[in-house]
Amino acid sequence: MDSFNSPFIVPVAGCAMILGIVVASQFFRYHSNKLKSEERMTYIAKGLPLPPEPVADPFSGVESRLRVAQGIRTGGIVCAFVGIGLILFSFALAWILQEHDVLAAAAAGLIPLTIGAGLLVDYRLRANSLTPGDR
Repeated sequence: MDSFNSPFIVPVAGCAMILGIVVASQFFRYHSNKLKSEERMTYIAKGLPLPPEPVADPFSGVESRLRVAQGIRTGGIVCAFVGIGLILFSFALAWILQEHDVLAAAAAGLIPLTIGAGLLVDYRLRANSLTPGDR
């Protein structure tokens, strides 16, 4: 029972969980491919035409490209405002506590702020690439 009180139990459990997820996904992918190949072999054995393969690129249409661009815009807005909120929180906390070392948290707020700005730039580039009638 002493091994459960170890400080390494959480990282080991996290790694075991990730390994379990990877093994389970590969197991289900194998069985999915096996079912697809058995279905195709059944069609061939009965002399029926094979069903069409699904489209490889689901984001080929204008509507889906617009939906992806709107999702990028939403993510950019959320990330930018999380960054702004962290920066404002660190300034308020530094003002309340009268401790300037707390301002180091403002630097952490720059990370989501710049990610959000990058996503908004990406959204603008995607929106400009769509024709005016598509928006």
